[in-house]
Amino acid sequence: MKTDVLKRPTDWFKVHSFKNLEDPSGKIERREIVVSLDQYPYGFGLGPNPRLPNLSSPVSRKIGDTLTETWQTFHLLNRGVTLVAKKVDYDNKSERVRLVMADEPNEERLYGILDGGNTNERINKWRDELTEDEAKAKLTESFVNVQILVPAINHAGELGPEMLDLLNDIKEARNTSVQVKSKSLADARRHFDVLKNALSGEPYYNDISWREGEGGTVDALQIITLLMIFYPRFAAAADGEPSNAYGHKERCLDAFLEYSRNQAEELERWISIVPTLVRLFDELQVTLPEYYSGTFGKIEEVKIFDEKRYQKGQKKYRNTPVKSQFLGTAMKYQYPVGWLYPLFAAFRHLVAASRDGLDVVWRRDPTQFCKEHGAELMKRYEPHIREAGYETKKIATSYICYQAMGQAIKDLYKDELLKGAGIDV
Repeated sequence: MKTDVLKRPTDWFKVHSFKNLEDPSGKIERREIVVSLDQYPYGFGLGPNPRLPNLSSPVSRKIGDTLTETWQTFHLLNRGVTLVAKKVDYDNKSERVRLVMADEPNEERLYGILDGGNTNERINKWRDELTEDEAKAKLTESFVNVQILVPAINHAGELGPEMLDLLNDIKEARNTSVQVKSKSLADARRHFDVLKNALSGEPYYNDISWREGEGGTVDALQIITLLMIFYPRFAAAADGEPSNAYGHKERCLDAFLEYSRNQAEELERWISIVPTLVRLFDELQVTLPEYYSGTFGKIEEVKIFDEKRYQKGQKKYRNTPVKSQFLGTAMKYQYPVGWLYPLFAAFRHLVAASRDGLDVVWRRDPTQFCKEHGAELMKRYEPHIREAGYETKKIATSYICYQAMGQAIKDLYKDELLKGAGIDV
């Protein structure tokens, strides 16, 4: 059917039943309605929802099957949709409801679907696929349960901090039933805002996935992992080396959330260098094969971009170049990204607090340092990766390897200082 004939959230729409529930806490007004799917509005925003709908997920597909196969009892088989609205108007004579949602663009993240995004999306998809005759026959006899939460507004006409926290707690509690990732809930709580601001000008920004179901080739947790590797408190909690970061993105996120609550100002200073961290990681990924003293392509785990040899059926070769993790630079060699972690982590010894303690600064430009000392760094690094048999996990989690590469950076930087002071080394 044509969706343009459906009601919008701010239109008057007829409901089958309406109930006003008194909230014992007195903090939120609650309304519960049952509405037929010919009246259920089209166009609800997803601002408060920590997870974008995912039509390919098992949960979503099951909702779709329920609608298709048992549409007359859908309201009994589905939990329904929870909305946050500014106000609910109800005309008991005509049994119609009208919702007041966001008035300004900056309020769109506060009002709309809090829980049930997949249900809403599946209802819209099902209605869109019905013929006009099917719609007339089915939509008036199929229903959905809708709970509407109307939070109290403070004297400034806004949702105060306590109310925002309460709504976040509600959304977090209700979404655990479908195992919403911590990343999605962190984004919903605005914990990523400072990080987003720091990265907003980067070329890969639009490719970052900040919450579950969101498209993007770069997982925000990958970036948070890089930050935690450099953040001193994270390494201090792991006996001085961040060797526990690899393979534990959720652990890094948990640490990030803890620090954002308890050391917000300090963490914000470290977030300021994240764009440089990402560029450094990409630089290392692209150039590591250049600094390798042996024949990099002969390592068993390495694949090589060579269309002609690929076409000859040689498994060692790829027909397309692999791209670097963040900036998408085409590379000749494909190899495990975990090999980079101890080397990348070592560069944290080139970072320090400014003299006034208000900023985090680089003692040396890390990319330039890498270009000048790449060969020497690889000379010290190669024995460790060879000893590990080029096994990714062994390399990426080796405490000794992290220590050794950290010492290498410190030695090379110290030599630079001595030479700058006219002292031979």
